[in-house]
Amino acid sequence: MRHKNLSKLFLFLAVVAALSGRLLIAFFNTAPSEAAQPAAPKYVFIFLADGAGVTHMEITRLFNQHVHKEGLVISDKIMKEGFVGLLTTHAANSLVTDSSAGATALACGCKAKNGAVGMCEDGKMPKTVMEIAKEQNMRVGLVTNSTVYDATPAAFAGHVTNRNLYSAILEQYLSLEPNLLLGGGGDQFLPRSHPGSRRRDDSDVIATFKNKGYAYVSDRQGLSESKGGKVLGLFSLKDMSFELDRDKDKQPSLSEMTRAAIRLLQEGNDRGFIVLIENENIDSAAHMLDAASVIQAYREFDRSVGLAYEFYKKHPADTLILVTSDHETGGMGFTGYPPFESLKKIASIRISLSKAVELLGPKPSAEAVDQLVAEHFKGFVLAPEFKEAIIKRKPHGPTFRSNPTAAGLSAMISAHTQLHWISSAHTNQPVFVAALGAGAERFRGYQDNTDFAKQLIALLERKK
Repeated sequence: MRHKNLSKLFLFLAVVAALSGRLLIAFFNTAPSEAAQPAAPKYVFIFLADGAGVTHMEITRLFNQHVHKEGLVISDKIMKEGFVGLLTTHAANSLVTDSSAGATALACGCKAKNGAVGMCEDGKMPKTVMEIAKEQNMRVGLVTNSTVYDATPAAFAGHVTNRNLYSAILEQYLSLEPNLLLGGGGDQFLPRSHPGSRRRDDSDVIATFKNKGYAYVSDRQGLSESKGGKVLGLFSLKDMSFELDRDKDKQPSLSEMTRAAIRLLQEGNDRGFIVLIENENIDSAAHMLDAASVIQAYREFDRSVGLAYEFYKKHPADTLILVTSDHETGGMGFTGYPPFESLKKIASIRISLSKAVELLGPKPSAEAVDQLVAEHFKGFVLAPEFKEAIIKRKPHGPTFRSNPTAAGLSAMISAHTQLHWISSAHTNQPVFVAALGAGAERFRGYQDNTDFAKQLIALLERKK
C-alpha cells in the first residue's frame, strides 16, 4: 500500500514538475509566439523622452507623489497594465550615443555612427517606421518641443550623413509629406533676409509647405483652431521654451500639441496613424544640470502620455503606446539620504537655469546674482565659492561643461537638495521601454535599441 502511495506521489510530482517547467519556459521566453500573433495596431504612439533615464522618471514620480499628491501615468498605467523592457543605447562607433544615432536605431533598426541620421554604419538607408507607415496609407505625425529638424524627429523621417544638414532634412520632410509637423525651428524655414533666419539662401520653406497643401500655424490659438488636412506648426525660431519659462498664452505645451495631433490625425481617418511625440526639453535641461526643468519637462511629457492613454481606453484593441528614450543624460540622482522636503525645495524654483543665464548676461555683478537667487530661488543660499564661479566665469568642477552661471546655480541646488549629477553629457545607461496595447508584448525583456524598430516594423508590415 505504501509502495502504491509513493508511486502515486512520484507520478504527481513528475506531472507538477513537467507543468512547472512549461510555465517557467513560457514566463522567461520573451519572444512573441508565432502561432498567436497580435493584430497590427491601427493607432501607434511613440513617446520619446530625450535624455531621460529611469531615475528621471522615478524622481518625477516621487515629485508628483509628495509635492502634488498625484500619480504618474507612465508608471501607474502604462507599466502596470502593459509590458516593460530595457534597451541598450550604444552607437556603432562609441559606447555613448548621441541623439541622431540613438534615434536612427529606434526608427530604422540599425546601428549608426554618432552624427548620422537615418543612415546605418554601412551606409545603407533602410526605410524608417514612418516611411513604412506611409506605405500602409497611415497618417504620420511628428511632434517635438525641439526644432522640427533636430536629430530625433529627422531620424524618423529622413536620411542624411550629418544631423546639421538642416536644409536637406526639410527637403526630405517635403518628400515624405507628414500629415502633421509641430515644434520649433522657424529659423530654418525663413529666407535669409528675414529677421531671425539662419538659412544661407532665400528659400521661403513655409511658402513651399503651403504650396504642398499645408495649413501653417504659429501660436497656441492657431493650433487649437486648426482643421483637418496637413498642418505645419512652428511656435518658435529655435527650440521651444522650457515649461518653467513658457509663455502659456502664445506657445502650446507638449500636451496641447499632443491633443491637437490626436484630433487632426484621427479626424476622417479609417487607415490609422503613427505619431512621434518627443520632449527634448528633458535632454536640454539635463545638459544644463537643471533639476527643476527636468522634472517639469517630464511632468509635461507624462501629461502627454496620459492623453494617449485616454485614447487607448476608447480603442484598446487598435492602439499601441510606446514610451522610451534615446539615451540618458547627466546621471542625475539623489544621494546621501535626503529628506522628502528636498522635492519641495525643487518645486519652489520658478525659472530654468537657461533663463537665469539669459537674465544675468555674460558679465553678472554680485548684486545681480544675489537679486536673481532671492527672487527666483527662494529658500536657497548661494555659497561664496559658487558665486565666485559665476561672477568670474569659472567652470565649477570637472563634469560641469555647461555655462558657468548654470553650473554655479546647479551646484547651489545640489548642496541644498542632495540631488547630484555625474556629468553634463550623455551616458551609456540603458533606457526603459514601456508598451501598452496591440503588440505590446514584443517590447518586453532586454533588447538592443535596434530591436525597437524591428519589432514595430514587423507589426506595421502586417497591415498590408
